[in-house]
Amino acid sequence: MDSSFSRIVLRGTHHKALTISVSAFWQTSPVPKSFRSAQFLARHYSSRSHQSLPVIGANYLFSAFPPIPKKPKPPRRPYSFSYCNSSQGYLSSRPVSSQTHITRNSYTMAAVAPAVENTSPPGHETKPLTGVEASKRLAAYRAVEDHFDPSYSYVGIGSGSTVVYVVEAIAAKGRDVTSRMTFVPTGEQSKQLIIEAGLPLGSIDALPPVEVAETEMGRVSALHVATGLQDLGLRGKRQSIDVAFDGADEIDEELNCIKGGGACLFQEKLVATAAKKFVCVADYRKLSPRLLTSWKAIPIEISPMAAPTIKRILITLGSPDPKIRQGGSSKAGPVVTDNGMWIMDAPFPKLLLHSDLKPHDHGDGEHGTWEVHNLGRRLKRIVGVLEVGLFHGRNGIQVASAGEEGGGQKPIAAYFGMEDGSVEVREAKEIHGVKSRP
Repeated sequence: MDSSFSRIVLRGTHHKALTISVSAFWQTSPVPKSFRSAQFLARHYSSRSHQSLPVIGANYLFSAFPPIPKKPKPPRRPYSFSYCNSSQGYLSSRPVSSQTHITRNSYTMAAVAPAVENTSPPGHETKPLTGVEASKRLAAYRAVEDHFDPSYSYVGIGSGSTVVYVVEAIAAKGRDVTSRMTFVPTGEQSKQLIIEAGLPLGSIDALPPVEVAETEMGRVSALHVATGLQDLGLRGKRQSIDVAFDGADEIDEELNCIKGGGACLFQEKLVATAAKKFVCVADYRKLSPRLLTSWKAIPIEISPMAAPTIKRILITLGSPDPKIRQGGSSKAGPVVTDNGMWIMDAPFPKLLLHSDLKPHDHGDGEHGTWEVHNLGRRLKRIVGVLEVGLFHGRNGIQVASAGEEGGGQKPIAAYFGMEDGSVEVREAKEIHGVKSRP
């Protein structure tokens, strides 16, 4: 029996027995099966005035179940990321050829990529970018072009507004490339970016060991592991992240960074130090000769119960007015990080480089001046501090050259989208192996 007629019978009768009798009569009706439809049945029963449908007329039947038109699917059109040599570059919706054409010089880049599966869907228009946002996109695409390799297995994705364009550039490579990789986020924001872009999601604590040794576990060992008497035995070297892309709040001329404006500094440093190379992407406003020139405070992730003690210590170290970061209009009370901590923003005078120190000044705060490395180490020793928003010390190349595992806090390169539409690239000068300083 026609499914639409089944709905009509159930809706038009008030008794179960009556519904069954109508259905049975229709199944044994002499009407040919080819004509058994809801509309034919309506005319048939209305003309014969059957008592089984006393409350439904033919007109009501037709109006109650009008035919549902099928919405035609729009034609699929290929999309491409179209780059210009100015700050007006944006995502275009014009069909492109199957070949990729890339032109580059020392500062600017123009690229037309082939259509891929995970680009913007049909009907989605991206507005042209201007100003700072256009600069961010230029820097992001250039950084991905220079440091993203299809052979990579693990890629770190940082937090912030610039990383949005990094994910956009990576997704444009196509799922044939990205489906073989695992993308490690630095917080909830980057986690959502990875998911929305259709990229495989991983986590920093799930990186597998380089070599897996098969071991036998007996009944007693399994019991000890379950009760906590025995460790799981996570031994050996873990896989490293091949490259990590992240932004920054301020970068000096030696590529020391201040990060933590988005309250993700602990996981950002965790991913950066697990990467073979850390690449920073920012716009022209983040470039400064010395840290704390334009960005006035160092973000510090702290335990809430230690906040009063940490504030007193910071004041003795030379921070004039450290404050707990508040949620503002979006949240009443302090900002709570992804790790359940608070953020304390500690202002300090401009941080010096080692080359700035005078013979009698060690940059340890004794004369009111702090060198970047010294201050970062001193803040990390405060009890109750989870992590400090200073990314200093060694980069990944130096760590690898020294024969040590993991990566460095400093980026190996920083990409700045400039106001005139160009991209300025600053690469780390320190490439020789250096042992970690205490």
